[in-house]
Order: sequence, then structure tokens, then C-alpha cells
Amino acid sequence: MKLYLMRHGQAASPQIDPQKGLSDEGRAGIEQLAQRLAGQGVQFDQIFHSEKARAQQTAEIMASILARRVTPQMRSGLKPNDDPHLLLAEIEGWQQDTLITSHLPFVPTLLAELTGKPQGMGLVPGTIICLVKAKQAWQVEWIESP
Repeated sequence: MKLYLMRHGQAASPQIDPQKGLSDEGRAGIEQLAQRLAGQGVQFDQIFHSEKARAQQTAEIMASILARRVTPQMRSGLKPNDDPHLLLAEIEGWQQDTLITSHLPFVPTLLAELTGKPQGMGLVPGTIICLVKAKQAWQVEWIESP
């Protein structure tokens, strides 16, 4: 099982989109990233996203290219300041390759909890991190950005 943590793509300004969905540039960046990942054979069996428009749109683009049979699911507990500890036990029970699309600071905080290492890396919009389980902790296999 692989776990993919992803920060949503670049959001539009609130003046253009009060819901702060993806900007045109953000949408194009996620599409290009997904195409690149498709060429590497990446795919997902389940996809979860926060209730915010930019995370949902990012998840939908990823599904349309990398997991056409998967319907992304909105779930609570994935907003920027939600506590990732609440998700840890559930993740440990998953058997399917899973994409979680969320926000800062949730993604790096969850990443630190899973790997046991503080994550000082800056995650630009659209960054995706592939994790694999190794013994007791998860390890970063690769990181890609648009």
C-alpha cells in the first residue's frame, strides 16, 4: 500500500473566486502533474479531500487522469488546522493505495506524524508526496510538484 499526501493546487484569489477554488494556472499545473505521474504508472484506489473547493477540484483532476473508476470522497478532519492524529489509526488499517488532498499546515503535520521526523520542507501548491510503510514508520519514496 502506498499513501499519497497532496497539497491542493494554486487557488484563485478571493476577489476572483470567493470559494478560493483552483485558479486557471492551478488547474493546468495539476493536470500536467497528473499526466506526468500517469506516465510513471501512479494510480489510486481511493481518494479523500477536504471540504474546501480547491482540495476537491485537485482531487477530481487527479482522479480523472489517474483513477477514472474512483470517486473522490469529501471527509471531515482534513481542513488546514484539523488534528492529523485523528487519522493515524485509520491510515494504518488501509490496504489500498490512497490519495489525501488537503492543505497547509495539515499535510506537513500529518507527514511528520507518519514519518516520525519534523518536516521543514516548503510544499508549493500541488506538491504530492508518496509514502511507503517501512517497519514501524512511513518513509518518503518521492516528491513531485507541478
